Amino acid sequence: MEFQPIKVATGSADEDGRLVLHDGKLVAVLVRLDDPNHGPAIGQWSLEAGFNGVDSAKPPLFANLAAAERWIELQIANFIPV
Repeated sequence: MEFQPIKVATGSADEDGRLVLHDGKLVAVLVRLDDPNHGPAIGQWSLEAGFNGVDSAKPPLFANLAAAERWIELQIANFIPV
């Protein structure tokens, strides 16, 4: 899995992002929460977009990129295309 740094135009201080690639394909976009409005969630990573099974009705938060990687790998492993 590869995490490529990118700035994300969120309209807030939450601009530090990562494109997440699996086997060379984009599977997710993560953004680090930096806006003071996030309170205790500041510094965590949020799933902004997910593709091909890496999505969620309630986007999860991750303490670090290693935790995000584990969750994404699990989603990919359990994905059944329709």
